[in-house]
Amino acid sequence: MASTFQLYRQIESKPLGKRAFSLAFMLKAPYFATVRPKVEVMEPHRGVVTIRKRRGVHNHIGTVHAIAVANGLEAAMGLLCEATTPKGMRWIPKGIRLDYSAKVPTDVRCEARTDMADWDKQPPFQVDVRCTAYIEDGSEVVSGVIPVWVTAKS
Repeated sequence: MASTFQLYRQIESKPLGKRAFSLAFMLKAPYFATVRPKVEVMEPHRGVVTIRKRRGVHNHIGTVHAIAVANGLEAAMGLLCEATTPKGMRWIPKGIRLDYSAKVPTDVRCEARTDMADWDKQPPFQVDVRCTAYIEDGSEVVSGVIPVWVTAKS
């Protein structure tokens, strides 16, 4: 069975490949369908999704709800972890720490990043995945960390 990352690499450059992968991603983790993340980048140490501003993710003031942004950041983190976790290991998020610095009045780009050194350890270990969300003009609106616990597969 192909890994999630192998599947992404096989279809990303095909017509509608990223759209098809985004749909498959939501089927694998159905809760993400609430924000409909569009997968932009899946590679080692980097995951990026876009959340479209639409009524289903609005808060009471008509901007993108903070938890919708958090879901987008968690989706980006999941893509990064799937592409980065060494063979024979598995990962699970341990929590989430986010600072919301501004309203989100537009579509939002959710980005997760790590460095090679973050993963150069013997299991079990924790990786602090850095997460940032940006609105269309490039302004940062949310930043934080999602700690991920990495262990050997049993």
